[in-house]
Amino acid sequence: MSKKINLTGVTAISLLIAQSALALTQPSHTHGAEQPQLPRLSQGARSLINLGDAGLLHPFFSNEKFGQAQSRMGAARFAYGAKDGNPTLDDFREDHDVLITPLNVMIELPASSGASFLRINGEYTYGSSEPHALDLEDELYHGTIEFLHLPNENIMWGVGLITNNFESEDQLSGTKVIRDSRGLRLDYLQKFNDHWGIATRGLYLWGETENRVYDVPTPYGAANLRQKQDDDRYYLQADLVGSWLGDETSWLPDGTLAHPRFGVLYHHSDLGRTTPRLGDIDLPEVTGVNGANEDFGLAWAHFTLQRAPRQTFGLQWLPSATIGIEQEYANTLNELNDESTYAVIGAGLTASMYGQGVFFDYKRYQGVDSDKIDDVFVTGVTLSF
Repeated sequence: MSKKINLTGVTAISLLIAQSALALTQPSHTHGAEQPQLPRLSQGARSLINLGDAGLLHPFFSNEKFGQAQSRMGAARFAYGAKDGNPTLDDFREDHDVLITPLNVMIELPASSGASFLRINGEYTYGSSEPHALDLEDELYHGTIEFLHLPNENIMWGVGLITNNFESEDQLSGTKVIRDSRGLRLDYLQKFNDHWGIATRGLYLWGETENRVYDVPTPYGAANLRQKQDDDRYYLQADLVGSWLGDETSWLPDGTLAHPRFGVLYHHSDLGRTTPRLGDIDLPEVTGVNGANEDFGLAWAHFTLQRAPRQTFGLQWLPSATIGIEQEYANTLNELNDESTYAVIGAGLTASMYGQGVFFDYKRYQGVDSDKIDDVFVTGVTLSF
């Protein structure tokens, strides 16, 4: 895999659902004196609004951190290959532009107790990098179908299936990486009190990664190199999210909503042994670029300030701003890029009306040594039925 695909993964979906489709009635985080009489909502809608108020739907719906881990390790694999072709290379810079276009649908299901939903998610990501040791261009198609159950308004758990189809090519070397994978996803969210809650997820992905290099020079003429191997991945993530309404605090402006967020992830890859083929010739058996196991760990602290949603059917614009800091605590493939600390700054805008919403988001990930720079754009649409 390569670059920051789905980095900010879907920095947005929580806002798309909680602030456009469901935030028509934000009972606790509501700003504005005179409000129209709104229809009674189902228990499921009230529960999602409650979790959205707590800021827990953002890390649940967003694939930002998952994609960040995948891309970081993928780009490092490419960098190892670039070093093999250029032994004097001792530095590597990640400089990516990423566009993410998610679509999310939530369908409430009959439930004998609590509330249940079927979540259907589709996402397309396109990324390209500035030429350095690599010049990467890639595409990712991601899909999720998940059953969600909310026994009460403060808890949600989910189990689902995911699929990924990914392709990346280095324009400088002609190396192409193709990965198809399927997996299982588990989620658990809980709002502890008026100000704090937690969102957790675990994933297991099984699949194959294929590497192709075209027109490799040999004593017998140019030949194509192909390598296909098992590539299973495990992923864990936890976010502690806070929520404060400006109208109820002295340290925030009236009409605003603040979400501090503290998170950590761990990603592990198990690579199978494989025999590459150069034309018709079998090469020596290999595993990964640095062994059969790869590990990546990241911790972060973010602060998001946004306009508090109003209780209205009319058009409303909800701008937001985010700042943060991130630190890698593990990376077994950081030989060429050991940029482990980087700042985050971003801005977003949601437009909602009658339960429909459009979202725009931008984030920049800036390494303190400028060896890691990612500009991530997210635009999405939520339709509620």
